[in-house]
Amino acid sequence: MAILAIDQGTSGTKVLLVGDSREILARGFAAISLRHIPGGGVECDAEEVWNSIVDATNQATQNGKLTCTSVAFANQGESILAWERKTAQPLSPIIVWQDSRSAQIAARRSDYSAQVLAKTGLAIDPYFVAPKMVWLRENLDPAGVITTLDSWIIARLTGAFVTDVATASRTLLLDINTLEWDTQLCAMWDISITDLPAVVKNDSIVGEIHHPDLPALVGLPLAGLIVDQPAALFAQGCFEPGQTKCTYGTGAFLLANVGASPRISTHGLATSVGWDVNSSRAYYLDGQVFAASSAVQWLLDTKLLASVEEIDSLAYSESGIFATPSFVGYGAPYWKAEAKAAISGLTLSSTRQEISRAVIDGIAAQVSDLIACMSGDGAQVTRLRVDGGLTQAKSLMQMQANLSQIPIDVFPYPDATALGVASIGALAMDKSLTIADTVKAWKVSESYEPQWSADRAGKYMDNWRTIVAASLELNHE
Repeated sequence: MAILAIDQGTSGTKVLLVGDSREILARGFAAISLRHIPGGGVECDAEEVWNSIVDATNQATQNGKLTCTSVAFANQGESILAWERKTAQPLSPIIVWQDSRSAQIAARRSDYSAQVLAKTGLAIDPYFVAPKMVWLRENLDPAGVITTLDSWIIARLTGAFVTDVATASRTLLLDINTLEWDTQLCAMWDISITDLPAVVKNDSIVGEIHHPDLPALVGLPLAGLIVDQPAALFAQGCFEPGQTKCTYGTGAFLLANVGASPRISTHGLATSVGWDVNSSRAYYLDGQVFAASSAVQWLLDTKLLASVEEIDSLAYSESGIFATPSFVGYGAPYWKAEAKAAISGLTLSSTRQEISRAVIDGIAAQVSDLIACMSGDGAQVTRLRVDGGLTQAKSLMQMQANLSQIPIDVFPYPDATALGVASIGALAMDKSLTIADTVKAWKVSESYEPQWSADRAGKYMDNWRTIVAASLELNHE
């Protein structure tokens, strides 16, 4: 039962052909270009995203020579667009999850924060979907519907107007206790429930693919839907409360399974639905570093870093330089969309290598800050499972172990999200399977033990948090 797993991400679309034993039979990838707009805007072209799906699918199927029995789909989460229901034609650019232009729209509803947190598990922040939807309607006034990106792609593939429950839980419109769109929440954002897609379980079969751009997939069921980060949590076998993973991609996303009931954070983290499959439901706490590989890209673009490979040659030194990778603001626990990145401790003798190393270490520091928040919420993290492209940077992984004071276990495959949604697709196609049947047994490709003392790590984090506090105060003023 080969499954074609589509992972539509921020920087590109990855497609894997996955076999019965979750082995990767073939793969394809097509990049996507982002536009960074002054004022916090991040956009991309909808047709370019669609074409990336087509191109990557053709690569993975060798233009139809390799076959599969079904297609599963993972999406990038909080990105949105306007589109025409009847034709599935895009009516706006895609407003990417990193976009913060709706910050003032979110701020105007801050009085509802406690009510919204209790129902949705989320902070009122432009990272999530509803403020972006209002901003798009107010600024571009498009016709049609405004939804998360997944609903448009699903409609193009099958004609169905749906979203999965994990994606819906990132909108600020879904009650995570009832798993239904909430009338009061929608009214708060002046959004009509009738304009929202149906919410389905993650192991649903939503229809057959019929788009002529994908002849190799015509007639196949689209079975298995999920947002990217819980897909990676699923792939890494984090099925027990307390098991935690971090994906180091465009951003770095820390998720901890908290079990079958939602746990609302008291330390600024988000709570969302991980999956609802095969009579099994899981929720997670999460925190976000909005710029991880995108921070590395900034280092490359500014010539501070010569190449990605140079990262592991950047020796740590007690230079006194500290950096926050908040190039597109802070998510949890600060929720400051307007924040900017900061570098402190520069002297005339500071080198580009020292600055680059401080930015890389800042990613590890921010993840460590989030791990501390999870511990405060009772989700004690004793080991961290990691995946994503930046896990290849050994110095980053070692610093992560040093600062968080826990072992770091690297996932042996570079495709956690796609493997996770392939497993969900298998559950959709065969209801006799259990979750354990669909996921490869956890293996570690490499582990990193802390090499710093707790005191040394604590001093570094104290200095780093001082820079965070100063940058937040500066942006506040």
